[in-house]
Amino acid sequence: MANRFSRMLKKFGLALGADGGRLPGKDGGSRVSVDAEQKTDSVSRVYAQALLELAQAKGEVDSVAEEAGGLMALLGDADLKRLLYGRALSSAQRGGVVEQLFKGKVSDVLYRFIQVVNRKERLSALPGILSAFLSLVSEARGELDVDVYVAETLAGDAGQAVADSIGGAMGKKVQLREHVDPELIGG
Repeated sequence: MANRFSRMLKKFGLALGADGGRLPGKDGGSRVSVDAEQKTDSVSRVYAQALLELAQAKGEVDSVAEEAGGLMALLGDADLKRLLYGRALSSAQRGGVVEQLFKGKVSDVLYRFIQVVNRKERLSALPGILSAFLSLVSEARGELDVDVYVAETLAGDAGQAVADSIGGAMGKKVQLREHVDPELIGG
């Protein structure tokens, strides 16, 4: 694997330094450090864009988005996480589990997509992929999710007024999510 990685680096005119973790740069070799969250985010966005394009091609964006939301909730189950993300099963075995769990229960677009994600050994990134997909769908619809943190519940139409005000300023339809935290200081 390291040899393959080295060949790939050479192909792009890069090489690892003697310490194995430095790439040539302006400063003569700065340490490369990309945390796992950044990697997952970039992977999630690429796969999410692919899922969006597949759903658009089939005219199933709304149904796939609805299924993705439900699947995200399902993926919160600890036992399912261990089953799908653990290394106890091979990719082929996990593919069988995915087939038993989802074939005929979700759209063909989403089922086949999950199988591809599994074959690429990215099932652990599925929650991030689905979240990124739902964000892309909202963006395509001109929607904006806004989290509002308040000391007490907004009275009457105040929440809708806040959403309308933000939506007017941003030129988008705002979905307001209210978070009440009595510890906040108002004023």
